[in-house]
Amino acid sequence: MDADKQDVRKPRISVFISIGKDLISLLRDGALFLLAVLLVVFPAKLNSMLIDAGFKEGSVAGFKWQSSLVNSNQALEEAQARISELQKVSNDQVKALAEARALLTDTELKQRITKLEKDNIAQKESTGFVQNAVAQTIKMNAPLIEKIQMPLNKSDYLVGLQTLGISDEERIAINAKLSSDGYGLDSITWSYPAGERPSWFAPRSTVFYYSASALPVAQGLARFMKAATKQNFVVQRGAGLGVDPNRRDVTFFVHFIKE
Repeated sequence: MDADKQDVRKPRISVFISIGKDLISLLRDGALFLLAVLLVVFPAKLNSMLIDAGFKEGSVAGFKWQSSLVNSNQALEEAQARISELQKVSNDQVKALAEARALLTDTELKQRITKLEKDNIAQKESTGFVQNAVAQTIKMNAPLIEKIQMPLNKSDYLVGLQTLGISDEERIAINAKLSSDGYGLDSITWSYPAGERPSWFAPRSTVFYYSASALPVAQGLARFMKAATKQNFVVQRGAGLGVDPNRRDVTFFVHFIKE
């Protein structure tokens, strides 16, 4: 008789352990689901919060964040793959819970398992919604990603030459050299007499750029200006207050001071 009672208790203990594991998995998957929602609904805000906190790049449970559009899109693709994995886990959990419920005679346990099944099914439906949203976001980002990754011609870069202590003729000649080398010319270009230095003018000959991706081009432009003028140029990121935000990666201003 006692042996029979022990045999009955063992399956119940196994069921309790199994239910506990399923509940932990459900909570874990819920946290991952919440992260997926944040990546889809508030990708820029999530990135901004993480970057402001000092995290330039990292991962949480397989999800990665980064500040650029390309890397953010990669994070969404990874999220989509992760969501597919979670859906499979969810399917397995629903099946396991149904099997466990069929073996139980304890009404309270059966009710708890039924609730877990319903919660799991609801989470599965919500996860499917998020996965569709992720797919749509990736699809919408595709043209932008293609544009970002498309190599630019030198003529796509606009150079605005500002000179100090140089005649208009000399400035025009330098612009002609820039154009001959393939650079585009910005409409903002001017020559200032040596005694009329504007307050915003750089203290020394400088090539200004306005986005991180434009740094290599700015460095190449500085080398070109050195070859054209026989003077050294420093490279500096500008504030870009008067630069079109959509063209910061292709706009450059050069301050040339005659030595």
